Amino acid sequence: MTQMEQIQDQLLELPPEKQREVLDFVAFLRQQLTSGQRRSEERFLRLHPAFGSWRGRKIDALEYERALRSEWSGIRVPYST
Repeated sequence: MTQMEQIQDQLLELPPEKQREVLDFVAFLRQQLTSGQRRSEERFLRLHPAFGSWRGRKIDALEYERALRSEWSGIRVPYST
């Protein structure tokens, strides 16, 4: 008997409210897997040479973003440092 069959047999013996709890637990386990993958991706990004390249610069990020967006839209907004 496979694990899947064992799980199914055990699950069928439970009342419906306990079956829902099992389903919730499975969803929780799957969420842990995906969040673990995201954390490893974040660690990988932190190793990229470009990470932190803006650190130490005296630039207002919001002002820079506004100037960049206005440039893309064709409306010029002067950017000051």
